[in-house]
Amino acid sequence: MATRRTLLAVVLICAGAQAQAAEESASYNVAFGGIRAGVIAFRAEEAGGRYTAHGSARASGLLGAIFDAEVDTVAQGAVSANTYRPSVAREVTAGSDNRTQREYRYNGAGVPTVTRTPAKAPSSHAAPASQQAGTVDSTTAAWAILRDRPEALACQLDITIYDGRRRQRIELNQAEATADGMTCTGRYTRVAGFSPKEMAEKTAWPLTMKYVRQPTGILRVEQLSFPTSFGRARITRR
Repeated sequence: MATRRTLLAVVLICAGAQAQAAEESASYNVAFGGIRAGVIAFRAEEAGGRYTAHGSARASGLLGAIFDAEVDTVAQGAVSANTYRPSVAREVTAGSDNRTQREYRYNGAGVPTVTRTPAKAPSSHAAPASQQAGTVDSTTAAWAILRDRPEALACQLDITIYDGRRRQRIELNQAEATADGMTCTGRYTRVAGFSPKEMAEKTAWPLTMKYVRQPTGILRVEQLSFPTSFGRARITRR
């Protein structure tokens, strides 16, 4: 099953800041097997084909006892429909006795350079950053997944994430109309950078996302769910 770190990466979010931009914000409860695990929040703005994304994750309950840290993120880049091209991103994880920062800078070909502070040698099976052209950071990916969408763009997401070590893919491409909106199904796939044990365990898991139609006609994510080794994970709008 997916690791806590991978799942947490999936839920890091957001967006934010330009004049005359459309603004969006939301917060979500996170639970594993029905047990409260934390809260994530984001605010988002987009204008002129550019975005800036800010997000946060705070562990609580059972997860708080296991993962005693707070995560704050920011990402900037270009967006067109469901295509995202980050230019820079930063993730800061602060625990009770340590602080780690990762910064991602993307060149014109979309290849990231990743800097970790404090520095740490990559694991032997880590995927090289030089081979990750076209990927996005975790913040951009989560915003792309959880943001409001017009019906024409909902359930049409195929995005590949690189977190400085692992390459992962999220697909949400099967749509079913419901009485109050739409349900999307797809899958999460481990691609590269995982240990041989992790790859032998399993490489793909199903995803289910529920949209609720707003009075304006826009579709808003109500819940994202997927199986984990701790029971079914649910990210539910507050």
